[in-house]
Amino acid sequence: MASSPKEGLATQLCRARDAVATLKIPYETTEDRGKFLELTVAGKNLIRSFIPTEPSPLADLMGAVTKAVENPIGGKKLSELLAGARKVAIITENQFRAAPTTQIVPWLLTQIRRAGATPVIVIGCGKMAVLAPDAIERKFGSEVVGSGVEIYCNDVKQRDNYVFEGTTSSGVAVWVHRKVAEADVILTISTTQATLWGYGGSGMIIPGVAGNETIEYNHVMSLAPDCRPGNNDCRMQQDKYEAARIAGVSMGIHLLVNNASQPTYVNAGDFVVAHQEAVRAYERTYRFAAPEFQKQKADIVIAGCSAPTGDLFTHTCWAVVNCLPIVKQGGTIIFATPCRGYRTWPGFALMDFMKPFLPASPEKQELALKSFYDQSNGLWTGCVWYKLYEAMLQADVRVVTLPQNHGLARDIGFEVYDTAEKAYQDALSRHGSDARVAFVPYGRYTVLDA
Repeated sequence: MASSPKEGLATQLCRARDAVATLKIPYETTEDRGKFLELTVAGKNLIRSFIPTEPSPLADLMGAVTKAVENPIGGKKLSELLAGARKVAIITENQFRAAPTTQIVPWLLTQIRRAGATPVIVIGCGKMAVLAPDAIERKFGSEVVGSGVEIYCNDVKQRDNYVFEGTTSSGVAVWVHRKVAEADVILTISTTQATLWGYGGSGMIIPGVAGNETIEYNHVMSLAPDCRPGNNDCRMQQDKYEAARIAGVSMGIHLLVNNASQPTYVNAGDFVVAHQEAVRAYERTYRFAAPEFQKQKADIVIAGCSAPTGDLFTHTCWAVVNCLPIVKQGGTIIFATPCRGYRTWPGFALMDFMKPFLPASPEKQELALKSFYDQSNGLWTGCVWYKLYEAMLQADVRVVTLPQNHGLARDIGFEVYDTAEKAYQDALSRHGSDARVAFVPYGRYTVLDA
């Protein structure tokens, strides 16, 4: 195993003319970084590896943040926004996203207090469980937690916490956390990255700090065909932008982090315009044209998991969906993801919602869709597992994961393995010795255009 992601990528042997290609598949968790699974593939089989050339980490993160907020992409400077402000809300992501809040939030609090305003922090949990006190301290640091600043988690069970702000042009009523609605100035800190629904970083109002009904009705749009990785113009994405306008977000601070969780880019300004610019920056690194798969798609696609994607399959499995543009109907996607679990949740927690509808079939797909509309399944979790379900209608998905996950994963209906080698040999048996193979090491971060 390589000692670091950088070293692992540098030692790739992945040109088709090589007699043998040794793939180093990222196999990380947030607590166990720099791990790879090695897999030997015949050079004749490996058509292409999609390996991003990632920018260097920011040498001075806070210097870059300070410059960004005073040179905004649209909108007012931070100093102008804070002048005369009384209440300032800082919205952050939940614990599963990588924006470096431990550095940015203390600096923002200092600026807000110097301006004579009162700050409040609202963690954009959406419908995820609220953070425990120790998780909040890890996210912001003991100095922030001990400073007396009010810190709230979005908790949709507390229905009285929300204020009606308006209705989007798609007909979604926007209920926003009361502490956000009360603020004169609203600042967001988010990570821009590929998601199943376009691009992350856009959801700081919906779903981040919105009420249950707002989240569910917005997420119905995740079922639309235009809602796919890399499509920033899909209905769901545009509805999130519109909700941010309705809620009155004053400034978005948008970051990119690499596959080692290091910030590589930051901008700030008008929430929508600055996020769109962050998406363009992301795509320069992580979006690939794949013309060699337009007419003849891959029989087998191999993908891995880097640390920023988290420790739950419900977060890491996005990589499978990202690989769909290059795999043929009936092809195999081998996804290596350890999924050590989070707190009391096992690695495949929440994926049991899929169980009644597996193995995937058109008939069971119809039942899955009905379950969203009769509300026996919520789209907060369904917008993830249903995207994976659609992928399983196209591809044979095989998962390499920790042995502790095998029982639950198999019970749900997944094909699971201890080793990438065994999964690959089974795939070769299925597709033949001349199978066309593609390698997408950082599956969740990658957008493919075939």
